[in-house]
Amino acid sequence: MDPKKIIKNYIMPGFLVRGGAVILAVALAVTLFMGLSALNAEVPDPVEFYPIETPIGVMAYIDVVGVSNWLYDYDGAVYYSVEDAEGYLYTVRLKDSQLQAMAAQEAYWNRETETAPMPQPYRLVGYVQKATDDVRESLAQSWDITEAEYLEYFGDNYLNATTSVGAEKAAGWFIGALFSGLFCLLCIVLYARAAAMSRKCLAVLEERCLLEKAAQQLQNKDAQLVIGKNRGVLTEDFIFGKGTGMVLAYSDILWAYKQDAKRNFMVANSYLFAATAWMNPQGVVDLNGPDKTGCIGDALAVIGRRNPNVLLGYTNENRKAFREAVRAAK
Repeated sequence: MDPKKIIKNYIMPGFLVRGGAVILAVALAVTLFMGLSALNAEVPDPVEFYPIETPIGVMAYIDVVGVSNWLYDYDGAVYYSVEDAEGYLYTVRLKDSQLQAMAAQEAYWNRETETAPMPQPYRLVGYVQKATDDVRESLAQSWDITEAEYLEYFGDNYLNATTSVGAEKAAGWFIGALFSGLFCLLCIVLYARAAAMSRKCLAVLEERCLLEKAAQQLQNKDAQLVIGKNRGVLTEDFIFGKGTGMVLAYSDILWAYKQDAKRNFMVANSYLFAATAWMNPQGVVDLNGPDKTGCIGDALAVIGRRNPNVLLGYTNENRKAFREAVRAAK
């Protein structure tokens, strides 16, 4: 078998990344299609809004003759009270453009006498939603009434005129598309990075006529030290990274060290980093978890025995010495 293929079968990302990218790409296409379909789907004509009777999740309307000043603003979601021709009050959420279109209704709400002429009703169409506890509490405070009185006057539901049935249904699909796209992109980036590193590493081995030797040692399972749960392999002359696209001869390594990635002050992942004259420090081995058994320390010890001149450990002195070694090698 081609030695390059033998090595790439180990150092390149496996089916989980490649297949995941394909599956996520399909999921992205499907969720986008479903989202667009939901956004453009026909919905029944809106029904008249009754806060107690109108079910959540349908489109409804109110013929508004009066609209209050804003009563509650939560991160851009602005709530108002509106009045219909019969004097009933409702809670609504509006956009600025809708409020501007109801200048006559706003003036009528602020009328100084009950004999002020009633404007032509403005039909406000929106999506029926249930008010959260925070919304009910804040609106009750705005009206200087108890929550129980608020529920008696306004009911538990409100009309959200900033969205629609299609938009609400599409939002879920678009969120799914967002996550599918992000994870698909992550898989593509991981594969592309590994592919780029493998091309460089294999080119160096090929230039030095070491490809066949590396492939033979990789196939000789009896003379290997496996790092972690098969996250890397140490042979007599080489280190191979599982899925990282990297294979290095010990003799090429100028600097090697362990690096931990932390989350919430806890080690979430551990890496074996290495650098050469032609490569800045890169994660050769990714444990895909914390190094609980000290296997990276064992791997560094092997590298140190095979290459007595290697710089081991991350220190300012080693970083400086590595830069000087790179300059000297040019």
